[in-house]
Order: sequence, then structure tokens, then C-alpha cells
Amino acid sequence: MEIPFASLLWSSVPELSPQDVGTPLPIDPTTDPETYTYDYIIVGGGTAGCVLASRLSEDPSVTVLVVEQGPVADTLKSRVPLISGNPYRRGTVAATWWARPLPELGGRSLEVMRGEALGGTSRINSLLYTRGLPGDYNRWQELGCNGWGYDDLMPYFVKSEDTLSHPASQFRGKKGTWANRQFSTAPYRIINEVIPAIEETANVPWVADMNDPSTPAAALGAVDVIEDSGFYRMSTNRAFLPGWLALERKVRLKICTNSIVTRVDVGREGDSDVNGGGALRARGVYLEATKPRKARFTYYARARREVVLCAGALGSPQILMLSGIGPREHLEEKGVPVVLDLPAVGNHLQDHIGVPLTYEVPMSDSLHKLEYSLFWDIVEAVAYIFTGYGLFSSPFQSVTTLIPTRLLDDESQVTLPPDDPSALDASLSRNRPDLELMPIGNNCTDADIPDTGIFTLLPTLILPKSEGFVRLAANNPRARPDVSLGFLSNKADYVPLRKGMKLALRVAERVRAGGYPLQDLIVPEGESDEELDVFARKNLRDCFHYSSTCRMGTGPGTGTGEDIGRASVVDAQLRVHGVKGLRVCDTSVFPEVVAAHTMAPVVLVAEKCADMMKAAAAAAEVD
Repeated sequence: MEIPFASLLWSSVPELSPQDVGTPLPIDPTTDPETYTYDYIIVGGGTAGCVLASRLSEDPSVTVLVVEQGPVADTLKSRVPLISGNPYRRGTVAATWWARPLPELGGRSLEVMRGEALGGTSRINSLLYTRGLPGDYNRWQELGCNGWGYDDLMPYFVKSEDTLSHPASQFRGKKGTWANRQFSTAPYRIINEVIPAIEETANVPWVADMNDPSTPAAALGAVDVIEDSGFYRMSTNRAFLPGWLALERKVRLKICTNSIVTRVDVGREGDSDVNGGGALRARGVYLEATKPRKARFTYYARARREVVLCAGALGSPQILMLSGIGPREHLEEKGVPVVLDLPAVGNHLQDHIGVPLTYEVPMSDSLHKLEYSLFWDIVEAVAYIFTGYGLFSSPFQSVTTLIPTRLLDDESQVTLPPDDPSALDASLSRNRPDLELMPIGNNCTDADIPDTGIFTLLPTLILPKSEGFVRLAANNPRARPDVSLGFLSNKADYVPLRKGMKLALRVAERVRAGGYPLQDLIVPEGESDEELDVFARKNLRDCFHYSSTCRMGTGPGTGTGEDIGRASVVDAQLRVHGVKGLRVCDTSVFPEVVAAHTMAPVVLVAEKCADMMKAAAAAAEVD
């Protein structure tokens, strides 16, 4: 077994600056354009960007530029699962800011978060490798996204994966570079009490592999997490762009960190003026150092083939709008010259909605014992150093439950309708689970509860109908985007959330009935609709699974009347409607949010995008 400190020596990714990869403005006409031209420019070296850069640069004849807002920062702390998963620690690469106050929550504001470093949010998240069930992707196919059904996509999951805990099969891979594993034992006694309580209360079966496409729509099981054989976080920068690979390809793969793209250069073919008569085409990007004090000059990098935005569901729409592509009225309001009126840009933001129910447990049975006792810090650190096991490698969440709430009866049991024998067939989009119940051994609220062992039951709405939006806070590219999460703007979301809270309360009751000392801390006062709704509005939180702000679809739509429903930003090839040579590849292209944690699905998107781009390049050479 490889122990955690056995691989402390690793190669560093070569970090470049804007002056290393671009030419300063104004462009000197005597400068050879080839010195700042690349076949592909990837804007954002996050979860998807690392995958895409790795795949495109496999071809030794292709040149790739990656522009990442943050650093590489591949430190030991960033690899230890427990430490890296704390977004509030010193040295974190997590960026947080406040979203707009939500009128549906009485004016409450929630923080939004993303990872700003090579590897993006895969550097800071809860490690969960959840693909989603086939019905999620078959739903995309039903929405007109041809080639995005589950059978089309399953090979991409297998391609990237190296599962350490499951046998190789048609749907599990062992030849990829992205490792994941499953922990056979839970780190806390309370989890072992909760598992049978959920099985008995909700009448759901235990499933050995929650990523098995044959998993029923209602199921309970252990989750896979992105950890390698040394029990390190396997973020996508480590899996797809490790230092040795970046060094090996440094002639053709340039990674420009601590830099922002201020806008994409979009012009008319055969004409330098966007008001000319040719088709719109992305020709390159303007970039600067992220820190204003270092941004003395603006630089330009030219794209020979394509520009791809991989800046995430909050960042990609911002860059499009800064480039003059988005809702006309908003761009004019912010003083951005309109290049293309594309109404869906920044709209249809979705995120999972969690409502934590918080309980007190013995301190020894909670992650918070590490805050309370130096003794436990030492014990767990020693266990991790010498075995790889213990709290430092354990995921915050080790098991999960998925349930379609329409099947929950008044006693919170899954009851199958007699007239629908296929109700648990998760390949059918109508059967997708809309509730995830997560047992977590720590505080998931924003409340400070010192010197207390805390356990959370987190019912989460994973197929919300509510939508928010992303807008420019200003035409300054350094200003964080203005985000409205839109939670509970669609009142239909109250129904599954109520059922989820009732289920959590009944699970807690069953745990207590078995003799476990579980005490209420922050729970609903009662089970009436009004009491549950009040509790939800006061305590709900976002899950940082932002999606759909540059969603995929059949056409741009007008953004008005009936047409606004399926207005989209990119086509099934992830090409921006109306602009040649410009694609988007991140969670923003999801036609709808999936009923799963979004990391594995976005790696899938990047794998497929790379293949589509390679095919397009090959077709262009033939022509």
C-alpha cells in the first residue's frame, strides 16, 4: 500500500504569465503573429478545463493555451482530503462572495463559492464521484440534445475513470487517469445507526454501487470519492494535467495562471468590424494579470481554430457578456457594446437546495472532535500518515439516499403505485429522484455551535424547478458576477422539500428509538406545511452545484413569450449559437441540472467536447 507521504516529491506545473503567452497592446505590426497564436485557447483551467487541455494536447501537432484565474498551488494541504475540503482554511483556493438577497427567503443572502486554481472546484469540493442515473441524460436527449443520452455518454465515464474499489465492467473503468474509491466502513457510529433507520423508514434497498446504471430510482448506498491509492484528493489537475505531463508537453501546452480573460475577441469573417457583413467568429482573447497591481499591460492571444470557455456556470456567462454576447438590454445597461443579442446567456441558473436538520451527538462521534481536542488531532494525523485511513482521508459524506418524492407516502415510505410497475426504472426521465438525503458528521449550517458534537441530516432538492440568473455587476472583468440563486421562486419546490424534512425527522426518531443519544439542535418546530416552509426559508443553503447558465439546446430562442422556455446558448456540439470558433464546456451547458453532484458529469462533458473538437478539426482538414 502506498502511504500518504510516499509521493511528496512531484513535478511542478510550469506557470506562465500573460507576457509569456500573448503580445502587448497595441499590437506591434512587426511581431510575428505565430508567437502568440494557438490552435485552441481554453479560458478557465478548472474541473473541465484541465480535462479538455489534456485531451486536446495529446496531438503533438496541436498547440493549446490555458488561461486560469488562480494559481497552481499544488501543496500537501491541497491534497489531504479533510484539509483541502475546508473552504475557510488559510491558503484555500476557494473564492466566496454574496449572492443577491432572496425575497422568497425574507431578504436572506447566501454565499456562492467556486475554486479558483488549476483544477477549479475539484480542488475544494466534498470529493463525491456521483454520475447521476441514466434518466438524467435521457432527459437531455428528450430536450433535443442529440448524442447526449446515457448510452451515448457512458463510454466517456469509463474512459476517464480508474476505480480502485469496483471491478472493471461495461460501466466501470480501470484504465483512466482519474482515480476514485469507496470506503467500506463509516467514520462515525452515528452513520451505522442511520443506515438501517433510512432503510426501514423509507423502505429503500442498499445498493453496492450507486453509479451502476441499473440502480433503482430509490436507493441507499456508499458513495465513491476522488481519492487515489495514496489517499490523496484526485482533483482534475492531478488526474489530467499533472506536473510531469505539463513539462513533457510544455512546447505545445502553455498554462497561464493568475490571469484573467477580460473579453473574447469576436469579429466578422473577412472584416475587422463586428458590424460588417461576414459571420461572427471568435478570433482570440484579451488577457491581463489577475491582480490589478500587476496588470500594467493588456495582452492578446490569437486562436487559430477555437476558443473554449471553461470558467464555470458563474464565470462563462460573465465572460460572454463582457464580450458583448448576451441579453441586449442588460449589456446596454452596463455599457458593453452589443456584439450578439443572445437572451439565454446567464439565465436559467440552477443549484441543488439543501435544508440541514442539525443534531447533537457525542463529541467522539463527530468531526468537531478535531476542533475540540488536540489529542484527537494527533491520533487522526498519525493514523493518516501511517495507514492512509481515518478522518483525514474520510469524506464528509460516506453514504447517500436518492428518492423520487412522489413515491413517499404520509409515513415517509416509498410506496409503488399499482398502475406503474416501472416507477423505479431510473432510465426513464420521469422517474428521476428529486431528493437526496445526506447524513453528514459535522455542522452544515452557518450557525456557530462551539464545543458540541454535531450531526446533520441534509434533505436536498436535486431537481429544483426554481431558476436564478447571473449578470454583470459592472463592465469591470475583475468584479465578481452578480448572482441571484432564485431559490423557491417556483413554489412547487416546497412540496419535495417538505417530504424530505419529514423523512429526516422520522429517521432521527428511529435512531433515537434504537437507543442512540441523538438530541435536537436546529430542527423544525412541527410538521405542518407552514412550519416546514418557515424552517426551510430560514435554514436552506446552496450546494455549489451551479449549472445551466449557458445551457445546451436546439436554438437561441427570442427570450420572450413562449419561446423563452427552451432558449439556449450552445448547440449539441457546445458551439455558441451565432458565433463560429467559440464553445462552452462546463456545468453551464447542462440543459437541466442533474440529480447528482456535478463533478463527474462535467468531466464527462469535457471528454465528449474534446472528441467533438478533434472531429471538427479532422473534418476541416479534409475540406
